[in-house]
Amino acid sequence: MLRVLEVTLPVFALVFCGFFGQRWHLLPARAVQGINAFVFFFALPAMLFRVVATQKPASFSDGRFALGYAVATVAVFLFTRSAALPPRTGWRDDDPQARAAAGSQATAFGLNTAHGNIGYLGIPLVLELGRDYLPTLILAMICDIFLVITLGIALLELDRRRGRPAVQGERRVSVTKTVALGLARSPLVVAIALGLLWALWAQPLPGVLDNFSRILGAAAGPCALFAIGASLGDRRIVVDRTVTGLMLIKLVVHPALAALLLYGVLGVGHQAAAIGVLAASLPAASNTFIIAERYRVDARDISAAILVGTFVSLVSVSFVIWALGLRSP
Repeated sequence: MLRVLEVTLPVFALVFCGFFGQRWHLLPARAVQGINAFVFFFALPAMLFRVVATQKPASFSDGRFALGYAVATVAVFLFTRSAALPPRTGWRDDDPQARAAAGSQATAFGLNTAHGNIGYLGIPLVLELGRDYLPTLILAMICDIFLVITLGIALLELDRRRGRPAVQGERRVSVTKTVALGLARSPLVVAIALGLLWALWAQPLPGVLDNFSRILGAAAGPCALFAIGASLGDRRIVVDRTVTGLMLIKLVVHPALAALLLYGVLGVGHQAAAIGVLAASLPAASNTFIIAERYRVDARDISAAILVGTFVSLVSVSFVIWALGLRSP
């Protein structure tokens, strides 16, 4: 366990640095937005592109792993959303806005328990454990983005349209087009797609591109970890039953279900299954809060669950790494 803490404690220490830097007002105004922008638009896409482009396409073709992780993640999303919906008898048939608001809140809770922080926390953590684990983790990220995020945004779009009366002459973009445009504009999605295309081309990266992506991508890990903490530093901590439930589903139920499917049902190899369970055990990603706010959902419980869950995950993620026998080289 001490060897595991030698890996996890430095990773989470960077999160704590960002948290207290923001909490104690050591960072200038808009510093957090600047760090997040650098990670999201530059460093993390560069690292993802280089990792994917330098792998053989077969590294991302583990169908059993993808199926098990995807089913576990979507099942957690749907379970949380269903549990968060009020009884239909409590909905007024003549109040579509109330029904839409309840649906949006439930969808945001579902995203909070199913969408883990693979990009900002999972990748730096796995880099400490060994680069051989990265292709499997990126496959989990692909499942997460193209299934859970897509499903969540589609449901939020549908609820927003149900709750807003149509305006004469207003042109509405279809839900499918809205979701597709959102994915196409994501630097992470674009980086993974370009990396896959390069991997299929099976050509080595030119020296200039290789060195550029390596240098820029090397900043992704520490900056992302610092950005996580800094983005949480100015949030209030109020832990109630809802927040506790969201954390338990994300940190306990999600990895337990992933382990059951990957190990017990599908018989995925130990290394891939272990990375899938580790990915499922990560705390909720901060962009679930951003998505909730974008769709005008009450995000106070989501914010608290992300904040407290991130700190609790130091213990839970360390335990998962120890229990699964994941070791740094």
